[in-house]
Amino acid sequence: MNVLQGLKRRAGTVPWRIAATLARTRVIHAARQRRYDADRARHRARLPGLTPMVAEIVHGLEADGVFQTDLATLGLDGSEAMVAEASALVRRWADRLRAEARAGQEFLKVPPAEIAAHPAIYQFGLHPVLLDLAEAYLGLPVAYDGVNLQYTVADGRAVSTRKWHRDREDRRMIKLAVYLSDVDADSGPFQLLPADGPVADADGRHDRFYLDDREDREIDGRILGVHPITCEGVAGTVVVADTARFFHRGKPATGGDRAALFYSYFARVPQRPYFCYRSGLSRHDIAALTTDLSQRQRDAAAWRQRLPLPWRLIPPSRV
Repeated sequence: MNVLQGLKRRAGTVPWRIAATLARTRVIHAARQRRYDADRARHRARLPGLTPMVAEIVHGLEADGVFQTDLATLGLDGSEAMVAEASALVRRWADRLRAEARAGQEFLKVPPAEIAAHPAIYQFGLHPVLLDLAEAYLGLPVAYDGVNLQYTVADGRAVSTRKWHRDREDRRMIKLAVYLSDVDADSGPFQLLPADGPVADADGRHDRFYLDDREDREIDGRILGVHPITCEGVAGTVVVADTARFFHRGKPATGGDRAALFYSYFARVPQRPYFCYRSGLSRHDIAALTTDLSQRQRDAAAWRQRLPLPWRLIPPSRV
């Protein structure tokens, strides 16, 4: 049975691997890049106006790739109730997630069905202020890829998202993290390397998404020649980062477990749609969660149904 499952899994990677190979050819890569640049230029006049707080976050993303604040400063309605619901889920699932870690599971999260049963958690990511933030930074209409409630066990393992990596979904994207537990240096803080390279080869067609063993070493406290930005904070801390342009990780936790919500945003037609759709929610779930929301919010959430047909025919890859 395991052999059959393995064969089926490998067969499922064929469509996106073919698409990825074609997209890296010189002619197609150059054409897509020209289209992307032209779309951003055309959309510039339609970008939303920003509050001073949101403008400051966008500036921080452009300058350093990351910006840290908190829910109280953002002042988004419903945030306290949302955090209370998410924290209750953490308490309910913590023991089971720790058991999964002991069994060897590397990426731990509360199941999507639990998120679907708590609309406030998912809908928080569609707040108009957050869509304004994402659109202003991305320079294009926003796709909202939902939320994951991630749990990190303090076992010290440098695995999965605890290794230095870049996300593959798009050329630039936003992950917005909300800490649900107090996070210090020993309990898995988000870290980012504020250096744009090395991210691709000379012509930009072959992106690099992981550091090799030689690069993944601190020299005088630096990696890739820069000091990591480490985001510590109490529960309610918000970290906004471009996880596509910059290498980042959750620092391996040793002193305490970490729980956090991670909301994802990228362009409505992302560079690699087959690496998106990571919330685990079904199309039916998303439709039910957004029924009473605005057209802009529904469009952002239902981005996959509005992709050009060739992209919709390629099933999303597994994590």
